[in-house]
Amino acid sequence: MDGMGAPMIRARVIAYYGVLAALTAAVVTVVIVNGGGRHAQPSIAGGYDVSAGMACLGPKLDVQQSGQFVDVGNPQSTISGHLTWKRSRLIGTVSCARGGTARISAGFANGALSGVLGAGPLSAELKRDPPPAGAPKPLAPGSIGGQYALAPSSACLGAKITLNRSGSSGYQLVTNQVGRGRVTYRKGALGGTIACSHGGTRVLTGTAAGRALDLVLTGLGAAAGSGAGSREHVSAARQRTSDETVVAFFVALLVVMVFARLCGSVMPKLGQPRVMGEVLGGIILGPTVFGAIDPNLQASVFAADIVPYIGVVANLGLIFYMFLIGLEVDFEQLRGRVSTTLAVSNTGLAVPMMLGMASALPLYALLAPGKRFLAFALFMGVSMSVTAFPVLARIVSERRMIKRPLGSLALSAAAIDDVSAWFLIALATAVAGAGTGLDVLTTIGWTVVYGIAMAFAVRPVLRRAAVAYDEVGRVPGTWITIIFAGVLLSAVTTEQIGVAVIFGAFVMGLVMPRHAGLSHEVTKRVEDFVLTLLLPLFFAYTGLRTNVGLLGRPELILITLGLIAIAIGGKYGGTVIAARAMRLPWRYSAALGALMNTRGLTELIVLNLALDKGVISPALFSALVVMALVTTLMAGPLLRLIDPHNDFGSPPEEELAAAPRMAVAEAPVPERSILVAPQSETALEPLLALAAPLARSEPPRELLLLRLITPPRGSAVRAKLQTEAELVREASDQVQRARLGLLDHGIASRAVAFTSADVGADLVRLAREPDVDLVLLDGSRPLLGDGTPRGDVGAVLGEAPCDVAVLVAREGMVVAPAPGAVVTVPFGGAEHDWAALELASWMCAATGAALELLGAAPRSDDGKDAVHLLAGAALLVQQFAGVAATPVVASPGREGIVAAAAHADLLFVGLSERWRREGLGETRKAIVRTAPAPIVFVRRGERPGALAPAGDATRFAWSSPSIGTRPTLSRSFSHVSVPVQPGHGASEPSEPGAS
Repeated sequence: MDGMGAPMIRARVIAYYGVLAALTAAVVTVVIVNGGGRHAQPSIAGGYDVSAGMACLGPKLDVQQSGQFVDVGNPQSTISGHLTWKRSRLIGTVSCARGGTARISAGFANGALSGVLGAGPLSAELKRDPPPAGAPKPLAPGSIGGQYALAPSSACLGAKITLNRSGSSGYQLVTNQVGRGRVTYRKGALGGTIACSHGGTRVLTGTAAGRALDLVLTGLGAAAGSGAGSREHVSAARQRTSDETVVAFFVALLVVMVFARLCGSVMPKLGQPRVMGEVLGGIILGPTVFGAIDPNLQASVFAADIVPYIGVVANLGLIFYMFLIGLEVDFEQLRGRVSTTLAVSNTGLAVPMMLGMASALPLYALLAPGKRFLAFALFMGVSMSVTAFPVLARIVSERRMIKRPLGSLALSAAAIDDVSAWFLIALATAVAGAGTGLDVLTTIGWTVVYGIAMAFAVRPVLRRAAVAYDEVGRVPGTWITIIFAGVLLSAVTTEQIGVAVIFGAFVMGLVMPRHAGLSHEVTKRVEDFVLTLLLPLFFAYTGLRTNVGLLGRPELILITLGLIAIAIGGKYGGTVIAARAMRLPWRYSAALGALMNTRGLTELIVLNLALDKGVISPALFSALVVMALVTTLMAGPLLRLIDPHNDFGSPPEEELAAAPRMAVAEAPVPERSILVAPQSETALEPLLALAAPLARSEPPRELLLLRLITPPRGSAVRAKLQTEAELVREASDQVQRARLGLLDHGIASRAVAFTSADVGADLVRLAREPDVDLVLLDGSRPLLGDGTPRGDVGAVLGEAPCDVAVLVAREGMVVAPAPGAVVTVPFGGAEHDWAALELASWMCAATGAALELLGAAPRSDDGKDAVHLLAGAALLVQQFAGVAATPVVASPGREGIVAAAAHADLLFVGLSERWRREGLGETRKAIVRTAPAPIVFVRRGERPGALAPAGDATRFAWSSPSIGTRPTLSRSFSHVSVPVQPGHGASEPSEPGAS
């Protein structure tokens, strides 16, 4: 449509934008005007000392507030209550420490709560600030041993005290290495009598919560300077040494990294991005799950003094992550479809933005903290309108939609949406951090100046990095230092301006030159450390701040569901409206809406920024995190529901069919084919050494060289489309060079490389093509040596209908046997053994290698059955391929087979008949572990192929050789009587019963 240029189309686009702009302006104006006079609930959150009402509440009360919704508790977790703070009154019901409930009705004035609790009075004074977001709830610790710093300094104890364990429930209080008395501790309460450092005694009472003590010292005796009869109230914070702090941080880091990896590995099996598992893992480590199961252990691992360090390192990861996101934005995608792309992107941003800002009107009084309405409304609008470009790009790539119109349109629209959203986030941050309207304008002005300087001063300097890369083929270390320093300096600059640090890092990525080699190398230097270590810390940091338990009220559950509905309706509905306005089909529009509705990590960054700026409350933060998870997790399943057969993507058959077919000289293109699928770059050459002789069979086979590139690690966090394209290009160059080499040797072939999110499934799908007779791929010794083959190799072995051969060889091994070398086939007469025998016989016929058939004599007889079996197979091979096979009967037992196999130069081994249940079997595993030679494991498929047992005879149906002047053999050799069913343990080439 974009290239038509028809006046009618231009008029429709202009009219559409006119309506969209007018509607957006109207909604924003109404929201700002109506919200200007609204007020958030005043804050009453914090720690209180209770003076009246202790019978129910105890001495300490913790109040956590999210607008009108207030939760109360204490360090011992013996009280709880979901209260409402409305019209300057705190009302609700509290579960008391000693059982029962009490109705509360209290007001707040001059830093104190006062009112009625049950039938008695309530009086509580605000003494402590609420813990910062992410800090664990202060609980009564199991132990209070350690060194403490006092604030203010005590006239009796000085500035520091040490509590050393003394008995089962007692501690010795020490100052200046002198014991001052014994303190008892039980369930958060401590007490005792101590001697002051300058004389006199005091009664010490107090409470413990987290790593803090709240102490009261009351004088007893008269001593000079003791202040007898006076009362001291001091707070004590447990100290760590620098080494202890490092160890505690590393323990938290280790827990986060391992747990993120475990949770991330589960999600791909459920059809979800790995990153969503890491996000859920972070939430599980927070108060929602870990804190609910074992709050003391959770508070110990993620202690209040360690959480800030986690936040600092997490923000460092975010800075470089945002740099990579900016680096990946490619506006070249807009070419040829500007009007449609802009319409979809702008509508998909404006409609949810309007709905989010409109939802701020009722939510401001309900859930907002004490920040100005405009900042709250802007963040609500942005949180509804963002699209997670990395998640969308990963879905598009995995479904091979990039080359299709829908995929290209979705990527282009998401890229514009992403950039627009980050500039809106910068605006919201400026409004939240500035004081007056003039301050906001000043911040915006400096941001514009900063952007101009980055575009016209910094960008030309960075272009020299691309020149340096072209000159030496890599990025010099000096330029890496300059780029990384530029990322940090840009982040610091935007923070000083009044905009978030992550915005500066994003802009630094935007102004980097678009040079594939430079981008790829800079990315490699950054992403492993960021994606493996730093981003999981950010997910954990988000999880520590997310407490789904705060949403445990009917009102908050309804608000959460309403936010989810607004987010889906705004983003999905806005995208569909725009697509239909641009005359795109309904199904096409619906699929586009499903893609644009993803939020992912981008949403979490926005929400954490809003929480840091104090614009949203903890409960609203948790509700919006749930919304982000739901909308992201639904994207893939919804798209599969709309497009179950992936009509909008390119199937692997189409990718293969697009590869050019070239016959050898004047020969026709072979009708049959062998699929060669190396799993790594180094595996192609050894696989071709096996495939080339097999391709010369009669009828001849075409070799299909296929490199499937799995999405780069972390690609669900960052789209990595440029990295992926570079990997595909390198793989394509490799297989194309191999194809030309095969043509020079008279072998017809095709070659193609493309990405695959599920290599095993795609190979199985291609193996179902009727002209594919054999799949040849590489495996690894650990994979094939331990139990049932798994992963992609296991999928192909288990599901491919054709024959499958898996090469297991150490890197650098010579696979193709030279004339005179020994090719050995452990042979027991089972179906898979016959398949291995045919491939081995053809290899020997083509290379001149010697063929040995290896069997084991059963312990129960003299070995005549084994000799008969091997001799019959050798006769059939002679008639089939003109190869003289030497029967070798090893000594009875597994050890004899393993020892004989160790002398081979190449082994062809048929899989066990029970391989699906038991894997390779003990004999085959022993061969894998000890044999120095390359091994080819062969599995017979469902189709007639290789040496296929049929009744009491064996027929050749897969191929018939034509060596020299030998006639082509295509008939069945039913007159050759060869045992084909296992006898005397024949299916396993070892002692009876081996598996």
